[in-house]
Amino acid sequence: MLKVRNCVLLCMMIAVAFSVGGYAEAAAQAGGRGAAPPARPDNAPSLAHIEAAKKIAGADLMAPFNFFCIPANTSANNANAPELEPVKIFDNLYAAGNSETIVYAITTSDGIILIDSCYGDRVETVLVPGLKKLGLDPAKVKYLLLGHGHGDHFGGAAYFQEHYGTRVGTAVEDWDLIYPANPPQQANPNAVKPPKRDLVIAEGQPIKLGDVTVTPVLIPGHTPGSMAYIFPVKDGRTTHTAGLFGGTILTLDRITTPGLKQYVGSISHYLDVAKRLKVDVEVQNHAIFDDTPNRLAQLRARKSGQPHPFVMGAEKYARFWQVVSECVQAEIARRGDQ
Repeated sequence: MLKVRNCVLLCMMIAVAFSVGGYAEAAAQAGGRGAAPPARPDNAPSLAHIEAAKKIAGADLMAPFNFFCIPANTSANNANAPELEPVKIFDNLYAAGNSETIVYAITTSDGIILIDSCYGDRVETVLVPGLKKLGLDPAKVKYLLLGHGHGDHFGGAAYFQEHYGTRVGTAVEDWDLIYPANPPQQANPNAVKPPKRDLVIAEGQPIKLGDVTVTPVLIPGHTPGSMAYIFPVKDGRTTHTAGLFGGTILTLDRITTPGLKQYVGSISHYLDVAKRLKVDVEVQNHAIFDDTPNRLAQLRARKSGQPHPFVMGAEKYARFWQVVSECVQAEIARRGDQ
C-alpha cells in the first residue's frame, strides 16, 4: 500500500512539473533522464530524410546526426549532470552553470548580459560563484535573456532581479507560459520561483548594452516564445558572430506533429537570419548534441595561432541546423504524417 501511495505521489509531482517547467524539470524530479523514446519503425520518407541528414552531416557533423536521427540516442538534459567548470570561451563570452544546462555571460562596455539562469536552487551555490571565479561581478548583470520559459532556464532569474536589479526578458508568449491565465494548483512548495514579468523581447527589436547588440529571433516549437540570440564574440583582434538557439527540442517523441512542423519552420526561419548575419560560432544552452565537451577540451589545449574550436564557419553552421531539421522531419515521417 505504501509503494502504491508513493508511486501516486511521484506521478502527481511529475504531472505538475510538466505543466510548469517542461520535461527536463520533470525528469529531474524523477531522478534523472527520462526513458528512451519508444521505437517507431522507419519508412521510405523517414529513411530519405535520414539519408539527406547523413549526407549534409558529412564527416564533421556526426554529433547532431547521431543524437537526433537515431531515436534511441535522444534524451532530455540531465539535472544531475556535473556542474560546468566555469570557462572563458571568447574574450567577451563566458560559460558557467550546469554542464547540460549552460548559462552564458556576454561582457560589454556597460555591464553583462546573461543568457539563461540555470536552476533556481543552484544560483547561489553554482552560478554566482562561477561568475565570480571568472572575474565577473554579478552586480553588473544588466540583462538576463531567457532562451525559453521553462524552470531550468528562468530558475535563477528572480534572484538576479531581487539582488541586482537585473532586467529579465523573454517573448510575450513565454511570459504567458510562465504566468498562465489559469495556473495549475501548486502541489510542490519547493517549486521554482518565477521572475517578475518584465522585459518583453520581440524579433526585430535588438537588445543593446554598451558596445554589444544582441539580435533576437523567435523560434516557436519547444515553447511558443522560444528565442535564439545572435551576437558578436571576440577572439583577439578578430570578431565572429555567435548563434545560440535557445529552444532546442531534445526529445522529439514528446512533441505533437504540428509542434514538430512548427519547429522545422522555425529552424528554416532562423537559418535565413543566421545566414544574413553570417553566424559562424555555435553555442548551445543544452550542450549535449553539439560536441561541446570535446570543443571545451580543445579550447583548454589551444595554443597561440591555432583555430578556435567554437568557430565552425558560416557554411558548416548552416549545415549543422539543416542536419537537425532533416532528423526532425524523419520523426514526422515515421508517424506517417508529412
